[in-house]
Amino acid sequence: MKILITGTAGVVGSRLLPQLAQRFDVTGLDIQAQTSPSPTIQADLTDYQQVKAAAKGMDTIIHMAALLCKPDQDLSIDLNVKATANVLQAAVDNGVKRVVYCSTVWATGHGATEPYLPIDEEAPCEPICMYGVTKLMGEHMAEWYRRMHGLETVVIRFCGFHPVQGYNDDGTIDWENADIPGLFGRYLNPGQKLMNPVDLGTAFGLAAEKPGISGQRFIVGVSAPFSADDASALRSIPDTIVERYYPGIPALLGELGIPIPPIPHFYSHEKARSVLGFRSAHNLGDLARLYREWRSEQ
Repeated sequence: MKILITGTAGVVGSRLLPQLAQRFDVTGLDIQAQTSPSPTIQADLTDYQQVKAAAKGMDTIIHMAALLCKPDQDLSIDLNVKATANVLQAAVDNGVKRVVYCSTVWATGHGATEPYLPIDEEAPCEPICMYGVTKLMGEHMAEWYRRMHGLETVVIRFCGFHPVQGYNDDGTIDWENADIPGLFGRYLNPGQKLMNPVDLGTAFGLAAEKPGISGQRFIVGVSAPFSADDASALRSIPDTIVERYYPGIPALLGELGIPIPPIPHFYSHEKARSVLGFRSAHNLGDLARLYREWRSEQ
């Protein structure tokens, strides 16, 4: 499968490109020049002719490029809306089979504004920032191109990717040089962002090739077991809930001097697990087990 990945000079795209290159024939695209073992294209996504030329011969486009948060509203609309429209149209004009659109969980709000927990793909969309607004517009365009042009579109409502020192590119952990508080803290952060590069490749690889998922949205982040019944206690006594699901971990974190903060909101990854087939390689329990195994060998 030939895949064009946009935004490959960015923090996320630059880590995704080599992961998918292990399985697919990939080409990276960015407005910035890149140095990569994989082929790359320097192009402006707001210029339709450049996008159309880059999409020629591709089977799938994974559209990662975006402007996160800037005060310049016009620039946000150009990069998050106009560029997305160009990618979708170029896919249709070139006979590309599928576009995987990287949206954001901020399409529904910032966690505190949604009416229930865990926040899932059916939560009402009431974004409170321009980034969320523009990414939601991209979701609507993807759905329109699916209905009107027969383009397969898959939306990933991404919790994000936050690299933390410790994870290697092959998904193993270099404990000797790891930011151990950062690693454990990421699993207790309400944003539930991925930090393992292998998880990036797994999630977007599945979105690119799994049949029968066109027209669907998936929330993707680190897997967590919390349910609606846990919501109140996670805000007030998070240690108790973490102990319930992961016995012994609060004590371990206490030994490491890592506090368990209140968790005011969290996301459901059930659809990503059951339909897309994605589960993060590690959860909090896995991380603790790997840490204990490493420590016992010292």
